[in-house]
Amino acid sequence: MANIIGIDLGGTSIKTGLVSSTGKIIKKYEMPTEAKKGAKRVIKNIISAVNEVKSGKIAGIGIGSPGPMDYKKGIIINPVNLPFRNISLKNIIQNKFKIKTYLDNDANCFALGEAVFGSGKKYENIIGITLGTGLGGGFVTNKRIFHGRSNAAELGHMTIKFDGIKARSGNDGDIEEYAAARGITRLYDGKNNPYSIYQLAMKGDKKAKKAFEKMGNYLGAELANLLYAFDPDIIVVGGKISNSWKFFSKSMDETIRKRYFAKPCPIAKSNLKDAGILGAAALALEK
Repeated sequence: MANIIGIDLGGTSIKTGLVSSTGKIIKKYEMPTEAKKGAKRVIKNIISAVNEVKSGKIAGIGIGSPGPMDYKKGIIINPVNLPFRNISLKNIIQNKFKIKTYLDNDANCFALGEAVFGSGKKYENIIGITLGTGLGGGFVTNKRIFHGRSNAAELGHMTIKFDGIKARSGNDGDIEEYAAARGITRLYDGKNNPYSIYQLAMKGDKKAKKAFEKMGNYLGAELANLLYAFDPDIIVVGGKISNSWKFFSKSMDETIRKRYFAKPCPIAKSNLKDAGILGAAALALEK
C-alpha cells in the first residue's frame, strides 16, 4: 500500500513525516515555520518540508493546523500564531504535488491519531485533549472525526467558572484559562512559565505542586462534564503540559470521581510519539 505524508503545522515549527498505513514513520523532517516572514514564506517552507520526506507513491497528504478554519473547503481563516488570512492551504498543497490533500484542526488530528495509532485504537468513541498554550480537543467515533455543523470540540472555550477570568475568546471563565499554560502560571505566581514550574515541582517545591494539583481539579471538572455529555470509551490527554501528569493526574481523578456518579472511562496520558505527524497522516486514511 502507498504511504501517506503527515504535516504538523505550528507557529514555530513545521514537522513532516512519511508514514505507512500502520503508523510507522519511515522518514521525518522538521524546520522553522518563519511565521514572521509572512504567508508566502510559510507556504514555501511547507512545500520544502514535504519534499524532504516525499518518496515513492503517496496516497494522500494530511495537514494538522491551528484554527479557526473551514475544514470542508480547506481554508485556514485567521490563526493567532500563523500569518494566514483565508488561505486555501489544502488546495495550494494539492495543486503543487497533485496528491489528494486533507486539512483539519490540530487538536482533531491529535484525537484521530490516538484513535487510529495510539491509546484509542481498540475503542470506538474517543475524546482527545491537548494541553499546551491553550486547551484543545477532538471527538472521534468509528475512526472518524466528529465535526458537528463545523466546529465541534472547541473544548478550551467551555465555561468552568461563570464569573471567571476574561479569556482571549472574550468569554468569562474558559477552561483553558485554568487548565493550560496561562492557568498554571497564574496559579503559581503569574510570572514563571509552566516548564519552570514543572522543574520546581520536580525539586519538591510545594507551591509548584499545589499549582498543578489545582490545575488538575479544574481539568477533572471539565472531564466530568465531557463524561456526562458523551460517555466515551476513553479520554486521551496529550500536549506539552501532559508531561506534568504525575503532578496533576491524582487531583484530576479525584475530582472526576467526586463529580461523576458512574464509573468513568479510562483517562490515559498520550504515549504516541510524533502525535502531530501521525494525526495529520491519519486524515488521509480517514477518507
